[in-house]
Amino acid sequence: MKTRDLAYIGVFAALWGAVEISLGTYLHAITFPLTGLVVSTIGLGIGLTARRVVARNGTILATAAVVGALKAISFGGVVLSPIVAILMQGALAELATLGPARPGRWRMCLGGALGVTWSVFHPLMSQGILAGKGIYVTYLRLIERALDIFGLTATGALLALGLFILLHLVAGAIAGLLADLVATGALRRMRPELADVEPRNER
Repeated sequence: MKTRDLAYIGVFAALWGAVEISLGTYLHAITFPLTGLVVSTIGLGIGLTARRVVARNGTILATAAVVGALKAISFGGVVLSPIVAILMQGALAELATLGPARPGRWRMCLGGALGVTWSVFHPLMSQGILAGKGIYVTYLRLIERALDIFGLTATGALLALGLFILLHLVAGAIAGLLADLVATGALRRMRPELADVEPRNER
């Protein structure tokens, strides 16, 4: 990568890291119920903007790696779960935007949707690895008890889960759309000759 591209990655990683460390920490402290959704939507929006500006495959993953390092420093040591979450989100968004130098709008939206939705599944995956399969048995019992308490059916619970996942997909897609619009506007100011260089058939 060129020095300029590395500088862009550093700037965007710093912005994403600031969101994770400041906003994320605050929302966790007040036990905000949708912390993962809010922080991952903003963070991936920044990462996808970097992908569009730098116009190189690997940009989102590189940005996420720097954010993971910043997260480790902020904790004063390596705490695997949030770092793995950031890397997985970056990897999913990276896979969705692989290909043309400047991915089309639909790829940006797909990258955001996949990356943000990972925050739904990450706690289950990470806790299963750390605590073993027994944690899933515990969760199932808690779910059954909650269904009894609130008088919900299994179908109703699945519908609620589906809507929750859909919320993340839509939020991620909006993040990708906004990243595309912001990056295109920025490119028109910084590098006018590159602002419109993208495959039109991918929009």
